[in-house]
Amino acid sequence: MPGPLLRQCADLVPADFEAAPVWIGCHTADYDEPWYDDTDEETFRPFAGPLPASPGEGMLLVRAQFTLGDGAQLHGFVTPAFEEEVGLADLLLGTQQPAIFAADRILQFWCGGIEPTPARMAETYQALGRGPRDTFPITFRAAPGLATGMTDGIIRGFYWLEGAATVHVSR
Repeated sequence: MPGPLLRQCADLVPADFEAAPVWIGCHTADYDEPWYDDTDEETFRPFAGPLPASPGEGMLLVRAQFTLGDGAQLHGFVTPAFEEEVGLADLLLGTQQPAIFAADRILQFWCGGIEPTPARMAETYQALGRGPRDTFPITFRAAPGLATGMTDGIIRGFYWLEGAATVHVSR
């Protein structure tokens, strides 16, 4: 018996979120499945449970709408955060990992523990077809009714973490 449709996060495209508006990480939800060993931390499948999905069910990717600084709207996805994680908004972005589809790519603004290079930022602006002034701030919101938790926010630049909780932002 074949398993579900599986995708690596980096291979997801807008059509995947049209077919299934919520995806769940296999390594956070499917430990008992016979195909589990064929997955890794970046493998997702369509969420099959009732909506809205809860962040407690595992690592979710939820269809979202993004509005750039100049008003342009793009599609992407976000990971819902637990309500308890609300605090420093910039750290919350590290959980939400908002991602935009543009120019056949997935663009992310949370860079983890690595400061973004000027080349990476320039590639992002090129994919968006605009500079920093027209890009930021970016607001995002998951489509209504898909997930509970924190599914909206504001991106003010490229973020990276230094140490335990020092967040930096650069444009």
